[in-house]
Amino acid sequence: MLAEKEENADTREFFDVVKGITYTMNFPELARKLCLGVGIPGWLFTVDADGNMNLFHLNSRSIIELPHMDTLKGFDLDKHRGYLECYVDKAVLSSDPHTTDGYILMINQGGPRTLAYWKPGKKGFISVETRKAAYADVTWHDGQFYGVDVRGNVIVFDFRGGMEPTIGKVFQGVPSESICGMRLYIVHSSGELFVITRDGIETNPETKLYGVEEFIVGKVDVDNESYEKVDDLGNRSLFLGFSASLAVEQYGCKANHIYFTDDCTLTFDSSEKGGGKDMGVYNLFDNTIEPHYAGESYHRFSPPIWIFSTPNFSDL
Repeated sequence: MLAEKEENADTREFFDVVKGITYTMNFPELARKLCLGVGIPGWLFTVDADGNMNLFHLNSRSIIELPHMDTLKGFDLDKHRGYLECYVDKAVLSSDPHTTDGYILMINQGGPRTLAYWKPGKKGFISVETRKAAYADVTWHDGQFYGVDVRGNVIVFDFRGGMEPTIGKVFQGVPSESICGMRLYIVHSSGELFVITRDGIETNPETKLYGVEEFIVGKVDVDNESYEKVDDLGNRSLFLGFSASLAVEQYGCKANHIYFTDDCTLTFDSSEKGGGKDMGVYNLFDNTIEPHYAGESYHRFSPPIWIFSTPNFSDL
């Protein structure tokens, strides 16, 4: 989904990276809101300038009202007023709210960079009090959330035993020498857990520009607490950015490539255009980058994100 256009906030464009086609639809429900992909087809997490948070489904236009931002531990309205739309920088759903009431939403608070989760029926978000450092990303698989923090620690939150999570593991998942100045992502795919580092998130002092220089993919073994660099993902493609980090083996995407959008918030925050510059497709075989969208799509706090369509969405 491309970034909102200021002159027409009610309309959104959706670019199909496989077909190279742009679809346009009217979505006043998304106007002037931060939108994050949550990893479940069709669903988005949204935040407005007043701290109201929702889950929104693109096809059914269902809206699930979430507890207000002021239920988040550590949130300070006076301190964060003026950029509430940027306060949450990651949101991940465990399952589809259309098919079960037993889903869990985990978010990463962009201010204190702590995790908090919500379940239907809860009046507020519940903070996860286990971090060693600020969280970078989180993913879900088979009853457990897996988080990675900015120091490369991997933390496992086990929801299989009851209402509240137990902490299964906390260990150094990525070598500390591999993460300086990097952005980290975590993805679970086909029984394997991957942590990815993204270089080039800060402005280069020589070129005065920022942008991906390299991605490094590592496979993390939770049981043995080990890390192994990976150069071949087989038929899988990775999708990274302001959406739940995902690995896919369908949609006609290029295998062993990383599709990425701009999530370098601290860098593009000072840019007049906002975020949207650093996008492309990274080839893990030869470390080359090619564009996936030839046009421009910038926004000061909500740049393009990945949307994985439900069947009828492809017929727009």
